[in-house]
Amino acid sequence: MNNLAVRLLFAAVAIPVALFCIWFNDISRIFLMCFLGGIGAWEWAKMVGKMYKGPDMRYLSLASAVAFMLAWVFSKGGFFGCAAVPAVMGPTAVFILGIYIAIGFAKVDIASLFPWLVLHLGAPLYLGLWGGASILLLGSGQGFEHCYAFLLVLLSMWICDSVAYFFGKFAAGKGPFGRHAFAPSISPKKTWEGSVAGTITTIAFVAYFAPGALASFNVQITLPVGIALGFLIAAAGQAGDLLMSALKRWSGTKDSGTIFVGHGGVLDRFDSFFLAAPTLYLVLDFLQKIS
Repeated sequence: MNNLAVRLLFAAVAIPVALFCIWFNDISRIFLMCFLGGIGAWEWAKMVGKMYKGPDMRYLSLASAVAFMLAWVFSKGGFFGCAAVPAVMGPTAVFILGIYIAIGFAKVDIASLFPWLVLHLGAPLYLGLWGGASILLLGSGQGFEHCYAFLLVLLSMWICDSVAYFFGKFAAGKGPFGRHAFAPSISPKKTWEGSVAGTITTIAFVAYFAPGALASFNVQITLPVGIALGFLIAAAGQAGDLLMSALKRWSGTKDSGTIFVGHGGVLDRFDSFFLAAPTLYLVLDFLQKIS
């Protein structure tokens, strides 16, 4: 079976499973997000471990990212019918930071202690603390209508990545379009032309669907606001893509993992989402507070 057939077969199974988890209930949604965040942190720690000698941090990285995500769940409240617990995030952060510092001081040579500590802490902080805020785009209860904001980001990232890839590959450099490398030292195949095309398409998609998808946030999404949100989502998603590409290139890694057969790892497939989704939530939270 060739690689394309493997990719299509896996996607035909994985996409319905993911959509079922999003649709079904609180537990399945939170399980899906903890799974993605935890495995992403595992992949991150594996790449850092290739560059700096020290103890295997993959298991702790996974557990720490999941702990941050669950802290978001309980700090928001509403999931499982629980009340909000606002003070849960601080102790979680202090506990995780303390464990990493203790392990670093005890097990890592002083010459590489600080870069080792910062880079390993990046996994739970980026995927659990920052990326975990994406859970707050999810609502409680069965049905996709509780998850429209979450799905808006997922679809936006798929559209942006797809348009940027196909435009950059097949249109850039032909006819009136030039071909200018976007970030040649990080991802040589990306072009400014593809990036602009993906951004424009994403802006149009978000501006059209955001008023309905974001209704639960009680924010008035006018056309200018929708355009601004579309731009922010596209820019954040592409920045997240480049961030993970830089991490992989720095560590000499082609694919972050193999958990998605034929597609790579979590950080290959959800690199855009983990920066874009929390960005959208924070902007919506800000707009709520000033409205």
